[in-house]
Amino acid sequence: MRVILALFCLILSAAPAAAVDDYDVCLGMVQTNPDQAEREAGDWARYGGGGAAARHCYALALLALGADGRAADELIGAAIEEPGLTETARADLLVQAGEVLIDQEDLFTAAVVAEQALRLAPRSAGALGLRGAVKTANGDLAAAIRDLNRALDEGGADARWLLRRAAAYRQSGELVAARDDAGYAVELSPNDPAAWLEQGRIQANLSDKPNARKSLLKAIELDRDGKVGRAAQLVLQRMEAGLE
Repeated sequence: MRVILALFCLILSAAPAAAVDDYDVCLGMVQTNPDQAEREAGDWARYGGGGAAARHCYALALLALGADGRAADELIGAAIEEPGLTETARADLLVQAGEVLIDQEDLFTAAVVAEQALRLAPRSAGALGLRGAVKTANGDLAAAIRDLNRALDEGGADARWLLRRAAAYRQSGELVAARDDAGYAVELSPNDPAAWLEQGRIQANLSDKPNARKSLLKAIELDRDGKVGRAAQLVLQRMEAGLE
C-alpha cells in the first residue's frame, strides 16, 4: 500500500453521472472513507467514463479494504484494457499490481507481470525492482542483485530497491554490503518500519545485538499491530533466545 500510494497522476476523464469525478478527490476519499471510495470509484469507472484514473482509485480503495486480489486484478485490467495510456503508464500499473502479488506471495504471477512491464518499459526502475524482488524470494540471489543494481542505476537512490538489495545481500552472506544498503534505506525512509526491520535482521546476523535490538524495537514502534511489527517481534525474540 505504501508503495502504491506514491503514484503518478493519470489523465482524468470528466464523468458528470458519477458522484466522484476527480482523481485527487477520490484519493482523499480512499484515506477517509474507503467503503464510499470503493462504491463511488466503481461507479465512476463503470458508468462515468473515468477510465484508468477511476479504475486506479477503485483499486486503491480495494486495497484499503483488504481486497488485495481484486485490487491486483483491477490494476492489471486497467493496464491492459484502458485506451490512451503510454507504455510507461501501463508498465507502472503492472508494477503496482506486482507489488500486491508479492505481498500475497503469488510469486509466479508477480514474475509474469514484471516481465510484461519490462517489455513495455525495459528501463523501468519499478519493473526491474519488482523482478529483483521475485528473484530474491525464489532464491536466485545473484540475478536479483543484478536487477536491483539496474533499478538503482535507472531510478536513483530509492529505499525500496535498497531494502530489497539488502535482503538479497543478506541471504547471500554479503553482510557488510547488506548493512550499508539497509542503513541508507533507513536514512532515506526513517518512518518505514520495513527499513528498520531489515537493518535489525542484518545487525543480528552481524552479532551486533545492541543496535539490532534498537532497530527491531523501532520497527515494532512504527508498526505495532501490523505485519512488519510482528515480524520484528519474532526476530527480536529469536535473537534474544540465541536463534537469530
